[in-house]
Amino acid sequence: MFADRLTTEQRQAVFDLAVMLANADMDVSEEELGYLKTFSEAFGIEFELDKSQINLEETLRVFDSKRSKIILLQELIKLSYKDGHFGEEEQDKVFMIAQKIGMNDSDLFLKIERWVRQGADWLFEGEQMLEDGY
Repeated sequence: MFADRLTTEQRQAVFDLAVMLANADMDVSEEELGYLKTFSEAFGIEFELDKSQINLEETLRVFDSKRSKIILLQELIKLSYKDGHFGEEEQDKVFMIAQKIGMNDSDLFLKIERWVRQGADWLFEGEQMLEDGY
């Protein structure tokens, strides 16, 4: 997990933003809940799903390096894929966040999205092989 390269404050912000993103389509899936639970347990973050009071600009301010911004986008896109697809509402939210943190280079955004998609495909293929008994 690349989030282990973030500070505690940045991990909390990733979690808060991920919760906001999971609620973007008004339907938090079991897979998204699993991601949030795993992330919170891995980093000792309170599992709280009401982030309606979060100030987006203030939350994004903790991402002060290009590395931390790329990891943030990677984590948010990874969450978006948990329900099987990177939906339009989710894409719009993630791209809006990318713009707010100064990472609105569409080529970089697509490169991060491709990285996440390939990782998700890799995990899926491995799970399928194990289930099929190979």
